[in-house]
Amino acid sequence: MLMQVRTRGDVRRFAMAISAIVVIASIVLRYLVLPSDLAGATLIPGSMMALMLAAPIAYAVGQRLAAIHHLSAQLEHALHHDLLTGVCTRISFYGRAAQLGAVSCAVIVADIDHFKGFNDHYGHPAGDQALRHFAAILASNCREDDLIARFGGEEFVLVLRNTTLTDGFAAACRLCQRIRESPVVIGGRARPLTASFGVAALPPGGAIEIAIQQADRALYRAKRSGRDRACVYDLAQDAGPLPLTLAAE
Repeated sequence: MLMQVRTRGDVRRFAMAISAIVVIASIVLRYLVLPSDLAGATLIPGSMMALMLAAPIAYAVGQRLAAIHHLSAQLEHALHHDLLTGVCTRISFYGRAAQLGAVSCAVIVADIDHFKGFNDHYGHPAGDQALRHFAAILASNCREDDLIARFGGEEFVLVLRNTTLTDGFAAACRLCQRIRESPVVIGGRARPLTASFGVAALPPGGAIEIAIQQADRALYRAKRSGRDRACVYDLAQDAGPLPLTLAAE
């Protein structure tokens, strides 16, 4: 018998099914072991006794199976979603990125400016609130088929599907502005928050790891250029010239 036990209704159905099986088995066993007249005489009392014994045990087993299923679902969710912000974990991100297919994408690496100082000044609970706030803004500005993941600390990675480098840069600039215009509320007071963004192109069939490294280099340039801005990576960047930058206005 294949039955998923997840809800209270599932538990009741599981208990009823198991109880019915036990009662039927007791009837069959009685007729196999006892003389027919004695088996018939004890049919109803024996069946009632089997039901009284099986029902509570089956219900308890069903509850335990439901609890195991719930715990398994929680573990599965924790494996694929960051517990603090709710976005993808790094493991989940790479699994989904492997299924992007032959489409052009823009990769954005985003990082909260001066987060360590913010965390030290306002405390770790405030820092956690800032991370949730930041992730919520990023997620609310992504499409359903885009990817967003927390890679660690205050660094997040986004993959915008079917997006050119130019459009990805424009999206990063909009995000930069949204963050600046959306202070995080700590202790009933609005606290300013800014972020920096690095953008790189991911060609069809390209290596996501390389695109992330390039976007990370562009992010570093954004930090060095004054923060609160977006930078685009290109091949000339490694030779020294500054990449295209924009302090979103």
